[in-house]
Parts: sequence; structure tokens; C-alpha cells
Amino acid sequence: MRSLAAVCFIALAVVVLVAAGAASARFVDPPDSDVPAGTHPPQIGRFAVLVYNLNRGAKLKYVGVSNSVRHPHQGGVRYKMVVTAADASGGTAQYQVLVWGIPRTYQWMLLEFKKIN
Repeated sequence: MRSLAAVCFIALAVVVLVAAGAASARFVDPPDSDVPAGTHPPQIGRFAVLVYNLNRGAKLKYVGVSNSVRHPHQGGVRYKMVVTAADASGGTAQYQVLVWGIPRTYQWMLLEFKKIN
């Protein structure tokens, strides 16, 4: 009976320690030098234009990116930025872009691509 109580106590202690560790774990925004390859704003901007073109049959060409901000969100990183793209006639426009993804994986989604007036 004593050994069963001891095993239960140890199991409970392990569960408490694991739960405490998980509760204290939080996303830490890495410094720019430690950001995984392919997750810098220009690459995210090119990804957004490519996905938009594939989904809408558009013929936009990536020009540049500005006002890039990244935040942790649901186990990944949410990137909000302004992307400048050129249409087939060469005219440029700016688009508000929102991309979510998990660095070092293939799990990326274009959430928003709206033309800024």
C-alpha cells in the first residue's frame, strides 16, 4: 500500500511540474539574426503575391514590402505588412497582407490580401 501511495505521489508531482513548465513557456520573438531562413519580410511578401496570383488568376509582380510586423499567434507567427506589387501594365499598388505560418515547416497561409486605397 505504501509503494502505491509513493507511485501516485511521484506521478502527481511529475504532472504538476510538467504543467508548471508548460504554463511558463511562452513565445519569444527571436532576434533578426536568429530568424529562420525564408521568414524575412521580403520572402513572406513574395509568398503572399504568389498565393494571391494562384488563387485569383491575377498577374501581380512583387515589388517590395514595408511596415512589417510579426507577432506570435496560435503556435505560429502572424506577419502583417504592406506589400507593393505591379500589375501587367506596370502600375503599382499597395496591399495590406496578413500571413500566418510556423517557421521551419510548410504550414503557411495567406489570410488577407487587400488593396489599400
